[in-house]
Amino acid sequence: MDDIAQDPSSPSAAQMAEYARPAWELYAAAHPGVTIADLISDLLHLADSLPEEQYRGADAILDRARRDYFAERP
Repeated sequence: MDDIAQDPSSPSAAQMAEYARPAWELYAAAHPGVTIADLISDLLHLADSLPEEQYRGADAILDRARRDYFAERP
């Protein structure tokens, strides 16, 4: 992800946040009173239920998400 973060044609952090907005809005509409942390937690539970050979579980996904997030920060 570091290469993507350095590429001036890559989307900005604000644009990437907008990519996630529809998922957040659907989740929040279906579960009033939730927080983004609730959505992230539920996504990690989902990651644990997916085939391990494909996604390697929540810990691996969380590690990758952190790396991507920090590489993409302005």
